[in-house]
Amino acid sequence: MRDAAAASAAVDLSEVLSNYSNDIVCQAELGRLPREEGRNKLFRELFKTNSKLLSGFNLDDFFPSLARLDMVSRVLCAKAVKQRKRWDKLLDDLIDKRAGKAVTEEEADFIDVLLSVQDEYNLPRDNIKAILMDMFEAGTDTTYISLDYAMAELVRSPMQGPS
Repeated sequence: MRDAAAASAAVDLSEVLSNYSNDIVCQAELGRLPREEGRNKLFRELFKTNSKLLSGFNLDDFFPSLARLDMVSRVLCAKAVKQRKRWDKLLDDLIDKRAGKAVTEEEADFIDVLLSVQDEYNLPRDNIKAILMDMFEAGTDTTYISLDYAMAELVRSPMQGPS
């Protein structure tokens, strides 16, 4: 961003804010930034693919006769299964690195907290992965959208103060 400012170039704030919100959520959940291990691009790619799969146009809704052919759902299901496997690999890796390690209360992050209550609440590993995925997805998207909206409003009305 400094380079763009020095060159008086335009900056895509949406991408900057998305990266920032992803860093915040990852810091809370993982205790470190994803950039340190090069995972930030993987997280963004997984988020974008999830959004496309969940919000895509569904032909079966508009053409119920196609539902009988089952071709559309097979393609969509194949993409969803591939996406789930990618999430599973990432989350299994993150959980495996933490499992069995003793951490102090000050060092504990969200994964450590979930692993510490796993036996107490009888949480299967799949549930822990689902919670982590929900937290990554929801925390990143809502923070990013709120920041993006706030910046758009500041650009739209820069002189108006709070009411």
